[in-house]
Amino acid sequence: MKNTEYKEYCDNLTFELEGWKDKIDYIVDRFDHLSTGEKERFVGEVNGLHIISSELTERVRGLNSACEMNWMPQREDHDVTWPEQSEKTYARVSQSDFGG
Repeated sequence: MKNTEYKEYCDNLTFELEGWKDKIDYIVDRFDHLSTGEKERFVGEVNGLHIISSELTERVRGLNSACEMNWMPQREDHDVTWPEQSEKTYARVSQSDFGG
C-alpha cells in the first residue's frame, strides 16, 4: 500500500468510528432527558452504551496516534568504524579465508 492509501484508510476508519460514536452519544443523550422513573428501566443498557462510547473514543485516539506515524520505510545511517589495516593483518589472513 502506498502512503496515501494508508492515510485514506485511516481517515475512513476514523470517520466510521466517530460516526458510530456520535450515534451512541445521541441515544445516550436521549436517555438522559427521560424522567427518573423511565431511566431506571434502562440503567444497565445506558451504562453499557457509556462504556462503548468511551471505548470508541480510545480507539479513535489510538488510531489517530498510529496513523500519524510515517509509514514510509526509514533508512538509518550507521557509522561503521573499520579497524585500521596493517601488514600484520594481511600476514594472518590467508587467501583460503576468501575462497582463493
